[in-house]
Amino acid sequence: MGEGRAIPATPQEAADIETLNAMMGGSLDPAHALRLLRKHKNNLEKAASALLEGDNGEDDTGPYADMPNLEPLDAPTVGPRTPPRTSSLPVIDLTKDDDDNELARALQASLEDQPTTFGPSNRAPDPNWAMVPSNAEVGAPSGMSQDEQAMSRAIEASLSYNITEDIFEELPLEERVRKGDTPIALRPTASGLAYAALILHGLFFVPQVRNAIAEWLPKPDHGGDEANLTEITPPTTGPAYQVWTLLELFANMDLARLSELCVDAAMNAFAAEPWSSPAERPGDVSSRKPCFYERLASVVEHTLHQNNIGNPESTQHRLFSLQYGRHDAEPDDASRDNLCCVKVSVGLNPDANDLVSSLAAELAPDPDKVASAKRQVILEPSEVIAFQLIRDAAPPSYDAAVGRRSERAIFKFPKSVYLDQFMKESYELANEKRGAQRKLLQDVKELETKKKNLLHYNDKDTLADLQSCLYYYQNVAESNDDPKRSEELQENQQKLARIIERIQDEAKDIDSTIARLKTEANGMLDCPELQKHQYDLRAVIVHDGLFGRSHLYSYVKCKGKWWKTMDYMVTEVPEDTVLNDPAGLHLGAGPYFLLCSRTMSQEEEDARAPWPDNIKDSVKHNNRIFFQQLPPEVASQVVDPNSPPSSPYIAPTPSEHTIESDTVEPPVSRDEPMDTTD
Repeated sequence: MGEGRAIPATPQEAADIETLNAMMGGSLDPAHALRLLRKHKNNLEKAASALLEGDNGEDDTGPYADMPNLEPLDAPTVGPRTPPRTSSLPVIDLTKDDDDNELARALQASLEDQPTTFGPSNRAPDPNWAMVPSNAEVGAPSGMSQDEQAMSRAIEASLSYNITEDIFEELPLEERVRKGDTPIALRPTASGLAYAALILHGLFFVPQVRNAIAEWLPKPDHGGDEANLTEITPPTTGPAYQVWTLLELFANMDLARLSELCVDAAMNAFAAEPWSSPAERPGDVSSRKPCFYERLASVVEHTLHQNNIGNPESTQHRLFSLQYGRHDAEPDDASRDNLCCVKVSVGLNPDANDLVSSLAAELAPDPDKVASAKRQVILEPSEVIAFQLIRDAAPPSYDAAVGRRSERAIFKFPKSVYLDQFMKESYELANEKRGAQRKLLQDVKELETKKKNLLHYNDKDTLADLQSCLYYYQNVAESNDDPKRSEELQENQQKLARIIERIQDEAKDIDSTIARLKTEANGMLDCPELQKHQYDLRAVIVHDGLFGRSHLYSYVKCKGKWWKTMDYMVTEVPEDTVLNDPAGLHLGAGPYFLLCSRTMSQEEEDARAPWPDNIKDSVKHNNRIFFQQLPPEVASQVVDPNSPPSSPYIAPTPSEHTIESDTVEPPVSRDEPMDTTD
């Protein structure tokens, strides 16, 4: 006979199966029970004994020795199909006589150290029988929880991402009207350049950068009297062309009434390299030297220094680059160097999972741990400082989370930071304060050890044990009307109560002292002498760990409000969201670029930059053209807060930053090839 299925259980066999199942706690597979019954000639007692001994009912003589009668496979199946038991623990029957030392086995099992676990089952669920949530999926690799599977799927999706699917979406004109003072989004056509566009976007919201660019004008190409110049010819080559491109872009971001601008011209001007691989971090300075931001900062600062009508003496102004070196370096020491982007390692030290602590760990190491450490200090500060947050190349697995808590915790950065403790002029004072801080933190560790020894012994909670003993004497122990016994119980209660009270009081005193010392240590460097160089957070760029333009976004501060920009979408967010964004936490990503600058009054921050008149007029004329292209019902509701152009209307030659491609062409002067040399 061909393939077949066992004959369904008879009514008597079905009753015996229910008996065996009840004896096993309701977790027995009916097919398993049926095999055992037939193997032992339907003898219920023998089948039960065999079941307790671990017999699964199969016979070595052949797979069908115990069920000779078969029916075709298309015969109907009687009864449900129960998933097989997954437990491998021996079953102890305490309902029968103790002929086989069952009670002894039970007592022995109860003494074994088997930690109790709580939570969802790790058993792969059967859709027909699952009664509780499971951390394991059907078909998932053994031992993988849902967190691990989710991270694995995210990484797989990132690696399989097709950049051609991330198409530049051009919105209808009526959806591109800027509302009030909402920041303008910068959008490159190529998805891989979104990181660079966000850097340009963030720089506009740094007041010092915005004003420096607005006040800049290039020197004339062929000499002449700079004081009598009536019109500046836009440069077409070299670094001056790049800065002029930035000038036009920033003026449009301030005055244009479009909600978004195309920045392909700026990307070409600065030769931005695309982010083209999920394995690469966007804008990572470790993979591109120099990175986009470093090249941009170097070009702008050099041009403002060497090619600036407003700086005839070519006086160096540290807009982006600070100077640093050893704390004992002489003024002419060759070891001095310039830096515009400070790299900060994230996650290496769980005790330094914030910006200031990470900087202190690298710039001011403990002299007891780093012998003869040569401290690096800031010799000359800059107006703007950028922080590149560097994380491990690969995110930790879920099982490694206990040992890598810093990778699972949000990296903290403040809305304002004082850099005095890292400057040469404050070296002696900061060193003295930091030494006192280390002493306080050492005292805290000693107190924590003392408290642990007070409350624990041999990994047991002694206070809990004492409280259990007190409960016994108060509520369980009986005097049996024996006065002496009653007196002993009362005396023991009083002794235990006094001991517990003394331990609790001492633990409370230790906690109070620890809190006081931590507060004192945390505020050790918060003194007026070390709070002269305040830098405020201006922009944050975030990567959520996946690949594509929709997985990068920024936060910028504009007129006291924080705004989130992702592609063309700009929304207002609370400050707490900016400082505590958990995006990318489980993929080893998150905030990776911070822009800070010297603190300014709110009035200075909000003041409009002094853009050149010809550029302002160009932007205002472009606004008029844009309004004319809008549907009448939309145009009637648009309000332009800008003043009218100061020059008469001319034939439209809008800037290449205008996003309308069918009516706007780049100025003729930009058709020449770009020369990046001086």
